[in-house]
Amino acid sequence: MTRETIARYQIQSEIGRGGMAAVYLAHDPNFRRNVAVKLVSSNFQENNVFRERFEREAQLIARIEHPAIVPVYDYGEQDHQPYLVMRYMPGGSLAGKIKDGVLTFRNATQIISQIAPALDAVHAQGIVHRDLKPGNILFDGFGNPAISDFGIAYFSAATTDLTGSAIIGTPSYMSPEQVRGEASVDGRSDIYALGVILFEMLAGRGPFQAATALSIALKHLTDPIPSIRSFRPDLPVEVELVLSKALAKDRELRYPRASELALELRALADTFQGSETPASSLARTPNNEGIATEVDLDEESGSAFPVPSVPNSEASQPVSEARPDRSRELFTGKAVRPGTIGGTSASETPAKTTIPSGRRRRILLIAGLGLILVIVCGSLGVFGTLAGLLLPGLFPPATQTVPPAPTSTQASTAQVVVPFADDFTNSQSGWPTRQNESGSISYQPDGYHILVTRTGDALWASTLRQDQDLSIHVDATPVTEGDLSYYGLVCRIQEDQSFYYFVVRSNGEYTIGKHQNDSFPSFFSDGWRRSDAIHPGTQTNQLRADCMGSTLRFYVNDVLLGEATDPNFVSGLNGLIVAALDPQGFEVVFNNFQITAPSQ
Repeated sequence: MTRETIARYQIQSEIGRGGMAAVYLAHDPNFRRNVAVKLVSSNFQENNVFRERFEREAQLIARIEHPAIVPVYDYGEQDHQPYLVMRYMPGGSLAGKIKDGVLTFRNATQIISQIAPALDAVHAQGIVHRDLKPGNILFDGFGNPAISDFGIAYFSAATTDLTGSAIIGTPSYMSPEQVRGEASVDGRSDIYALGVILFEMLAGRGPFQAATALSIALKHLTDPIPSIRSFRPDLPVEVELVLSKALAKDRELRYPRASELALELRALADTFQGSETPASSLARTPNNEGIATEVDLDEESGSAFPVPSVPNSEASQPVSEARPDRSRELFTGKAVRPGTIGGTSASETPAKTTIPSGRRRRILLIAGLGLILVIVCGSLGVFGTLAGLLLPGLFPPATQTVPPAPTSTQASTAQVVVPFADDFTNSQSGWPTRQNESGSISYQPDGYHILVTRTGDALWASTLRQDQDLSIHVDATPVTEGDLSYYGLVCRIQEDQSFYYFVVRSNGEYTIGKHQNDSFPSFFSDGWRRSDAIHPGTQTNQLRADCMGSTLRFYVNDVLLGEATDPNFVSGLNGLIVAALDPQGFEVVFNNFQITAPSQ
């Protein structure tokens, strides 16, 4: 820019530039103060859409007065040059602070707590920012943050806007519904972006990394959020739960208001005793991706045993006081041996399989489409236009089932292999099929069924693979409902039938625990916990259990529900479990079982 003034404002220097506008430090002689003057870039001055968007930014900010929103002092046009005059924020942007190093947990919490009420005020007016990111969070001379750049904000009640495309924003911070180009984007998209910002403040990088903007956007649709504690092991485990809720793929599972996210963070910060790890000591997770096309199926086993409701404390409880003799017999590890169900021999036929050809064709098709999109985006240098044309038809709405993550067909932050997978379409794939007094385990056309008919019993089925560090994934659908019965995953099953369990109830409750020495203690002091991430009743839930070293994590529908640490079992068998604690018994059908493991 060569001009020295715009209206009465004396231009001093350029302090920022974006795709459609530049920002200059200027002096207002009337009030004798420095201001920031925003000017539409010369190549957009004749574009009516951008001119209207520029004017609308001034009108939107004028509607909302909040100390955490950068105010607009003036708006006008001179020589066909539209301009906005805003408060000058000498403290720089949050992007600059993150570039200097990760923030402490308390500092990050303070920033979120200050801007969250501003977002709520914006959303209460029916306005969605849509481009919330560290570069748009500015600091005044006292270190107080404020939100700026409402240039692409719009009213959530509207179905069309001035953007010319349903998809617009910064890919690293776009919610899944923004990537899909949904017209009904609301304030929860800003809350998703706020979750990404929180992750970046704590880790020094966003949750997703990729070579192109399109690839990053795709990760918001499919990839699980990496563990923040893999970057910051000093953080409390509850931070994982906050991030999982803020960054839920389904917006119905996110915080409804930004202040609720801030409230949970402040509660954690008040009791936080961990160290504040400097950026130089953070562990970095490789951004490689891997896929396995062949898996090996080993022998199988199943067992039935009396099982009480998981206790509400860590105190050991008897397995079944009603049938003590049978309980002792079953837990000796002799009467029920690997490869049997309740003492009856199971099939011992090992099997080797590959990922079904239909699934492999879908993988290749998706990979091919993704490669074409990346090449086109790289050559054209445009993301929003291409995505606006193609993505709405390519990606399903948020109400459709999202695959459990990470899987062999999805990118993740660490390279993985798939040593075991079964979609249960082949009745000879190696799982047990038996019926006894406790219930039955069987292949059926709609999946692998575990039916427990006797109240107080549980049936489990395993692959008889001796694994160590792994993630187990499965889709589970209850056939019947029950208030007390539960179902889920088990890992590291020992010869004496000790194991770790990760289970949910149809009423939305869940827990993680350990079976050992005839007791079922939960790792949670309050026993069962409740989560809205769990689909109630007979709806399908995507379950994932991570057994990595001494760390145990439980995900349901891509949301991290809880974490525990226990060093007792380092390897063992892995499988499925169903327990009937209601009088009518309990049945669950499983599909798409898979084990993933870090590559060696």
